[in-house]
Amino acid sequence: MPNFKKIAKNIAKNRILYLFELADKIFPENKSLANRYVELAMKYAQRVKVRIPQQWKKRICHNCKKFLYPRINCRIRLQSRKGKGSHISVTCLDCNHTTRYFIKTLET
Repeated sequence: MPNFKKIAKNIAKNRILYLFELADKIFPENKSLANRYVELAMKYAQRVKVRIPQQWKKRICHNCKKFLYPRINCRIRLQSRKGKGSHISVTCLDCNHTTRYFIKTLET
């Protein structure tokens, strides 16, 4: 007997990846449709309890949940600090929220 939860999770993963690829392609022409695709992908992930892949999760604003497209609606800066650690700052230009992704340094 097939395991329906595994099948549902596999279908949801494929749909999530497909929706994010569509959002990435269509964002320069239609921002609202791209944001709708991201909203649907997040609903799929919540309903089936599947994680959104890390590469796409960083493309969603943590505050307003809109799709981030570099140079159009988000600003990306590299901050280099010896004492505090280097990080990448991503600022959403729609809600002005800043998210920091810290960079792990290699000890030599």
